Amino acid sequence: MDKRKDTSASTKLYLATPFFNPDQVRRVEEATKALNANPTVGVVHFPFDHQYKDTSFDRDPEGIFGSFEWQVATYQNDLSAMNTADAGVFLYDVENVDDGTAFELGFMRAMHKPAIVVLLSENGLENKELNLMIARGGTYFMTDINELATYDFNHFPTNPLPDMDVI
Repeated sequence: MDKRKDTSASTKLYLATPFFNPDQVRRVEEATKALNANPTVGVVHFPFDHQYKDTSFDRDPEGIFGSFEWQVATYQNDLSAMNTADAGVFLYDVENVDDGTAFELGFMRAMHKPAIVVLLSENGLENKELNLMIARGGTYFMTDINELATYDFNHFPTNPLPDMDVI
């Protein structure tokens, strides 16, 4: 086997995205399907699958969602997952910018980890602007979630220039 061309599933990814409306939920399912089909992906960590005490905005058996305890645990769980990931995949909704997703991208880049940014918009990307911190923080930009199925997560090719106006 030529180890320079190996396509075995060895990469752990952190999947970051807002998850607050039906379009965003659908995109996560599409991204998951594409990443599951990618032979270079070993593990996908999606934070909403690993909620503290199985608590979320729509499931709160102990009444702790949003509490200080929940906030600290959620923050620490997400940092631990990003620390142990090889790279981040960011489903970036340009019409509904999410501070948490932007923070996660910055955190991953501060650790010198690749950041694959999927630029998404329900109304197309024409005439949209991208914040320079996101535009310069990403190491690879794509506009089609399905491209996640073929991206080489073992070698992380670069495409650092999004096809958008940067502000």
